[in-house]
Amino acid sequence: MKTGWQSKALGEILQKTETTNPSQSPEVEFEYIDVSSVSNSIFQIEETQSLKGKDAPSRARRLVKTNDIIFATIRPTLHRIAIVPKHLNHQVCSTGYFVLRPKPEVDHRFLFYWLFTEAFMGQMEQLQKGASYPAVTDAEVRAQVIIFPSLPEQHRIVAILDKAFDGIATVKANAEKNLKNARALFESHLQAVFSQRGKGWVEKPLDVIGKTQTGSTPKTSDQSNYGDFIPFVKPGDFNTDGSLDLGKDGLSEAGAKGARKVQAGSVLMVCIGATIGKCGYCNQEVTTNQQVNALIPSDGSSNKFIYYQMRTETFQRSVIHGSGQATLPIINKSKWSALSLWLPPTVSEQKTIAAKLDALIEETRRLESIYQQKLAALDELKKSLLHQAFSGQL
Repeated sequence: MKTGWQSKALGEILQKTETTNPSQSPEVEFEYIDVSSVSNSIFQIEETQSLKGKDAPSRARRLVKTNDIIFATIRPTLHRIAIVPKHLNHQVCSTGYFVLRPKPEVDHRFLFYWLFTEAFMGQMEQLQKGASYPAVTDAEVRAQVIIFPSLPEQHRIVAILDKAFDGIATVKANAEKNLKNARALFESHLQAVFSQRGKGWVEKPLDVIGKTQTGSTPKTSDQSNYGDFIPFVKPGDFNTDGSLDLGKDGLSEAGAKGARKVQAGSVLMVCIGATIGKCGYCNQEVTTNQQVNALIPSDGSSNKFIYYQMRTETFQRSVIHGSGQATLPIINKSKWSALSLWLPPTVSEQKTIAAKLDALIEETRRLESIYQQKLAALDELKKSLLHQAFSGQL
C-alpha cells in the first residue's frame, strides 16, 4: 500500500443513515427513488415518483440526503450507482439500495468512484446470491475494504477523474451517436431505394411472385423425426443480417418426408410473436416450423432483392397492420400472401440493386465494428484510470 494511505472496512468510514415510514404521514408527498430510477449508463437518478405517504410501497424506507451515494444491492453488477442531488435532499429510496454517507475523512465523490473499481465489483459478483434476483446484503457491502489517502490527495484524484470521465463521456456519446447514425443511414437508403422506384417497376402480390407456404413441425414425441438430414428453421434462427443459423436443429430423412421443404433461393419471414416481421433468406434447402412463412420465387426473382424490400419500414408496417395488433401478433398465410412488393422489369436489375445494398450493409458493419471497438476501448480506459487512481498511481 502506498505511503500515507489507510485501509479500513467500508462500514468504518460510513455515517449512520436514517430510515423512515412515509405511511405514518398519509397526506404528505415525497419523491420516491425506486431501483429502476437510476441509470446505469450515466449513473444518475433519472426519474422519481411523487407519492403520498398513504401510497408508499413497503420498500420505501430509506431517507437520503444530498451527496449520499446509493448503490443497488439487487443485481449489484448492473452498476446502478448514483449520488443524491440537492433537490432530492430528505427524500426516500427503496430498501433495494444501500445508502453510503461517508464520514468527513472520505470525499463522497472519491467513494462514488471507488464503487466502480474491479476490486469492489469483483467482490459483489462473488457474493451475490439468488438465481432470479441475485443480491448482496448490506452487511456484505459494509465488510468490503477500502484503501484511501489523505483528504487533499482524494480531492486531487477526484478532480482528475472528474475531468477524464467527462471527456470520456463526451467521446462515448459521440461514438454511440455515430453508431446509431451508421445504422440509420442504411435504413434510410434502403427505404429510399424502394420508395423512389425507377421506370417500369410493377407491384405484385407475394403469391404472384412465387409460391407461398407455412412451415410445420413433425411430432416432437417421435424422436426419429429429428436429425441432421435437413435444417429445421425457427424464429430464433434468424440472424440480424438476414442469414440463417442452420446449425441448431434439423430433421431426419423420415421427418423431412412429412415436412414442407423450402428450396434454395427462397425468402423467409417470422409471422407470429414478438419477432414478427423478421426476415431472412436461404441459399440451401431447409424446412421451417409453423411460425415461419416462406416465399419461393417462381419468376427467377432475386431472393436478396426481396429480402431487402421486406426489411423496409413500408413492408414491415403492412405486416404489423395485417397481424391485427393482438396480444400475440400473427399474420396468417392468406393475408401475408396478399402483401405486395415492387419489382423492376428485369431480374438483372434486381440483382444489381441487391449487390449495391450488400456493399452498403458491409460498409455499415465495418463502421459499426469501428465504433464498437472505440466504445470497448473507452470502457477499458475507465477501468485503467480507476485502477491507477485507487492504487496510488494516478
